Amino acid sequence: MKSKFDLISQTFYSLQKLEKSEMKKKFFKILFGLGVLFLFSLQQACGPAKMGSTWTKEGYEDRGYSKIAVIGIGKDLAARNTFEKDAVTLLKEQGIHAVAGILMFPPGGTEEIRTAGDYIKIIKENNLDGVITMALVDSKETDRYKPGETLYVPSYYRVGKYIARGYQTFNTPGYYTTEKSYLIEAILYNVKGELSEGKETMVWTGQSSLLEPSSLENASKSFTKRMVNQLIIDRIIAPK
Repeated sequence: MKSKFDLISQTFYSLQKLEKSEMKKKFFKILFGLGVLFLFSLQQACGPAKMGSTWTKEGYEDRGYSKIAVIGIGKDLAARNTFEKDAVTLLKEQGIHAVAGILMFPPGGTEEIRTAGDYIKIIKENNLDGVITMALVDSKETDRYKPGETLYVPSYYRVGKYIARGYQTFNTPGYYTTEKSYLIEAILYNVKGELSEGKETMVWTGQSSLLEPSSLENASKSFTKRMVNQLIIDRIIAPK
C-alpha cells in the first residue's frame, strides 16, 4: 500500500512530466515557426532579380507576341551584340520567339534607313509584332569613403625564463574610392496591326542600375536577366 508521501511524489512527478511535455511542444512550435520564417526570408532574398523601376501602359492587354526583335542602342558594337545575344537567349528559354535586331537594323543606320516609314517597312517585312530596345541612359561616378581597419598581430617576448605572447596593433588608413554606376533602360513596343508615323506603340519600360560591373559580359548577363525576369513574372509578354 502506497503511503501519502509516495502518492504526493508520484503526482508531483506526473505533473512535472506533463509540464516538460507541454514545454517541449511549445519549443517545437516556436522552432517550426522560426524555420518557416527563415525559409520565407530566404526565398524573398533569393528571389529572381528584377528591374529597379518599371512602367506599364494603362489598359495594356494584348500581351501575346509571335516574333520580337531585341535592339541594343548605342555606338559600341561589341556591347550591342552581347546584350542582344543574351536577351534573345533568355527570351527563347521562356518560349518567346526573339531575334537579334542587328540582323535587321544595322549599326549606325544606312542610306536606306532614314525615316519612320523605313523602320515600319522593316518591321512588316520581317513579320515583327514586338520590339524591345535597350539603351544606356545615364552613368555617374560616386566617391565613397572606406574607413581604415585595426589589425591585431601576435608578438612574442621573453619574461625571465618564460615566453609571453602579446599583440601589436596596426591601423590602416581610410581612403576614398570612386564607384561608377550605369543606368540602363529597356522599352517594349507593341507593333501589331497598322503602323503609322506618330502612332504610340510603347507599352512598357523598365530601368535598372549596374554598379561597377566587372566586364561587359557580366553587365549584359545581369541586366538582361533582370529585364526578362520582369517581363515574364509580370506577364508583360507571352508566347503567341
